[in-house]
Amino acid sequence: MNLILRRDYSKTAAVIRDILEHNDQPDPGLRRPMATMTEDSERLTSEALSRIGNLELLSTRVVDGILSGKHRSTYLGGSFEFANHRAYAPGDEIRLIDWKVYARRDRYYIRQFEETTSLQGLMVVDCSGSMAFGLSTTSKLDYARAACACLARLMLRQRDGVGLALVGKRVESYVPPRGYPRHMQTLLTVLRAVQPQGETRLGPNLFDLPRRMKRRGMLLLFSDCLGDWEATAKALKHARLRGHEVLVFQVMAPEELTFQFSRWSRFECLEQNGVKLDLDPPAIRDEYLQNLDQFLQQVKRDCTNMGADHLLLSTAEDLGEVLSYYLNRRTAQIKQ
Repeated sequence: MNLILRRDYSKTAAVIRDILEHNDQPDPGLRRPMATMTEDSERLTSEALSRIGNLELLSTRVVDGILSGKHRSTYLGGSFEFANHRAYAPGDEIRLIDWKVYARRDRYYIRQFEETTSLQGLMVVDCSGSMAFGLSTTSKLDYARAACACLARLMLRQRDGVGLALVGKRVESYVPPRGYPRHMQTLLTVLRAVQPQGETRLGPNLFDLPRRMKRRGMLLLFSDCLGDWEATAKALKHARLRGHEVLVFQVMAPEELTFQFSRWSRFECLEQNGVKLDLDPPAIRDEYLQNLDQFLQQVKRDCTNMGADHLLLSTAEDLGEVLSYYLNRRTAQIKQ
């Protein structure tokens, strides 16, 4: 049992089911087994965007930008490098229309340029089985992709390039950073399709992702950080050494943070099939919370030591309020 308390919570989350089937009522904290509903994440995204729509996500470091934008650049000036034309679509900026081409063809075309953003940001979403956990609230995965969609929209409004990586046992999906408005639809399509992948290898896969970014930028990780945190921290430190800014959004369910279960329950592992434990939560709650607190403090301490931002998110919290507070605090610190 001590081994379970020391290590199991840091490897997997669990679906908790009431095993006292003949009792009158189930535990009130077990209303909902697990959720991977895209409706939840879309609702959360819409509500959060209404709160953070006018805020900014600024970089605290010098970035290799081309355009004069929100962030400091390593260059004193910038210029456009023309790439090609594409047909105009609703939502595109009118100033990008090539009027000379319109005069020849009587159709609207948009000029496209290489490297037209001030900052490259890469969103990394953990698709491990533990992220599917959700009882009284939406699943951690839905909460994470809602936060990811909100911050991606914010960065695109700043003319920053945004990419997306879904990490399971390997990099399941990768969308290179782009900065044009229609790129948001591509990101949303990939986010809607994400599914929990069981056991994952987040740390090893994180080593490869910073190499795919053409220049120094920002890496945003959305994960519960469960599993081999040491490998994950090592990969994040590697990204920092390559010049990238790192933001870690650690998403946890309220049941994981409080362990407020009142009677015998069955815990089923979401990453390793067939692993089940029948436990008496009140008997182990104090030791569980003590070890959980040590784990959370270790994650926060490692992020601080490597110069990365760390924000603990509970799926019971209002996403818009949490992100609004974080962005306002971050902006105030940068502008001091």
